[in-house]
Amino acid sequence: MTWDAYRRRKSALQGVLAFADARTFITVPEAIAAVPGARDAFPHDTDLLFDLQLLWSTRLSTRLDALVGEGADTPEVGVIQAWVDTAAVLPGTRRLLDAHRHEPALAKSRAKEEALLARAAGVPAMSSELLERGREIKDTARHQAVLPRIAPAEPETPNLLTRLRNALAA
Repeated sequence: MTWDAYRRRKSALQGVLAFADARTFITVPEAIAAVPGARDAFPHDTDLLFDLQLLWSTRLSTRLDALVGEGADTPEVGVIQAWVDTAAVLPGTRRLLDAHRHEPALAKSRAKEEALLARAAGVPAMSSELLERGREIKDTARHQAVLPRIAPAEPETPNLLTRLRNALAA
């Protein structure tokens, strides 16, 4: 990937997230269609889902490190709080991932997240219940999370310089 392609993709991701943050229900095709240049940056819906999952996992891991180490009542409470806090910071990301949570392409990353949550809550890594406990923790956190309800806002139209740069890079 060239630097120009990287920048276009990053710009498109930021536009998609801004659009998704302002919606209470959104799907990946709707988000991509609403942001100029997003379809060029993400030719397949799964490309965007993978970037969203990477962003989510990175932020969740960072929050887990911070919260679980702070000494919550129990490790599981800390893990749930980390998930809820991350969802509050990334509401659009969480909504898009939840809308497509049964996507087969994300099965491996879902399993890794569930294992991470369970291990952070104190479940032994070699336990046969690792993924099941991780799913239970994630479901509990999802039910506790309160994603902000924001009035829909129109996405920002890129300025002339940005449009020219994107056109030249294409």
